[in-house]
Amino acid sequence: MPSLISLLTRRIKNSCAVWEITLKCNSKCIHCGSRAGSERSDELTLEEALKLVKELHSCGYKGVALMGGEPLVREDWYEIAKEVKKYKMDLSIVTNGLNVAKNIQKLKKLNVDCVSLSLDGGLPETHDYLRGIKGAYGKTINAMKILRRERLPVSIITAINKRNLKEVDLIKNLILDQNISWQIQLAVPIGRFPKELTISREEYYALAMFIAINIKKYSYRRLPVIGAHCFGYFSRFIPNLGLAPWVGCQAGYSVLGIQSNGNIKGCLTLSDEYIEGNVRTQKLNEIISNPYAFSYNRNFEKENLDRYCKSCKMVNECKGGCLGTRDALDSEDSPYCLRAIEDLRFNFQLFGVKGKMDSLLSKYKNIYSRILKN
Repeated sequence: MPSLISLLTRRIKNSCAVWEITLKCNSKCIHCGSRAGSERSDELTLEEALKLVKELHSCGYKGVALMGGEPLVREDWYEIAKEVKKYKMDLSIVTNGLNVAKNIQKLKKLNVDCVSLSLDGGLPETHDYLRGIKGAYGKTINAMKILRRERLPVSIITAINKRNLKEVDLIKNLILDQNISWQIQLAVPIGRFPKELTISREEYYALAMFIAINIKKYSYRRLPVIGAHCFGYFSRFIPNLGLAPWVGCQAGYSVLGIQSNGNIKGCLTLSDEYIEGNVRTQKLNEIISNPYAFSYNRNFEKENLDRYCKSCKMVNECKGGCLGTRDALDSEDSPYCLRAIEDLRFNFQLFGVKGKMDSLLSKYKNIYSRILKN
């Protein structure tokens, strides 16, 4: 009999296209995975972009998230966004917040479904350092207030690294009871991000505990917080931190990544070796319906995994976790995975005697207090 996970996977349909409409950016984030700054020389024209919106709709995508670079610095971003709404797809805009104030009327007119702001520090100096722009924190906080005042749905995304890890409580206090959603994700060493700023596995585990504790402590109305796809998987103690049960990496399944020059990937986090085609030379439907496309997920076989993941009892349900995170960290010996950390770092013996269990739980509490509370 097939497992619940396999049944869920079979029913997954095209859901969200994450579209980098330009590589141009007015920030200089040290953790930028795409090294954004200048626009690509071959970015899609407005005509090509509008055609692609129609194709996304025809292929059954329910939502489009426009990002960059910085999407609001592309001169014709509004026309692209308006086309998304014309086809009745959900529209999200992922922005650094620097240009929100001068575009607020356009955002209102679009009736945008969500504006996601990047907030990477609880202190101005931390956020500005990570964003590479002095005064960025103040403009992002102002953007958050303007969006709330205009009753537009707003969320924040925080990419956690060693520089901002201990400021998660400060960020929480900024958005508590403000009807602002919060997605916490792991900054990984791709693009400009230096590997030495990646949090350790113990810090990763402590951060997962922070998310779980606050999910339990506050109602979803007071603090709608989740861990992104890089937080999992199948811990024996920490509950699911995402919006839905983990059924494996969704790159090429429900999620699609589009680069500003029309390259198609399963996820924008993945390197260019995962490009499946380009919408200038093929129709989108031809690319995504190719039986050999996105084979790393669509034709998943555990034999293609290495070391720990391959031997894990949850491999058929987990499928190796987030592929982008796994590739970026080259971590299959000791992956950034809650279950793996419990096994490899804490020498967990499943269902040990009560004394061992109490000792283990005490160790977890000590790690949480030492890393996030000191």
